[in-house]
Amino acid sequence: MVLSEFMIIVLLIFLVLAAFSIFFFEDLLYVLIIFGGYSTVMSLVWQQFNSPDLAITEAAVGIGTTVLLITVVTKVGRRPK
Repeated sequence: MVLSEFMIIVLLIFLVLAAFSIFFFEDLLYVLIIFGGYSTVMSLVWQQFNSPDLAITEAAVGIGTTVLLITVVTKVGRRPK
């Protein structure tokens, strides 16, 4: 039980750090990689909360959104002008 609570705390700390780290990068591809990691960790959090349906939905939507946004960034450009 204690290990599960510790893992949830570590995952939530990672989520907060990922959310704040987006502000420090100017390269949009790096931001999208962080967003993909955020989505993956969020699906792990849902799994730890015993919500597998939300975990699967978060993983699927996160992967789809990340792939779509990476495609847009490669067409538009990695750095804002």
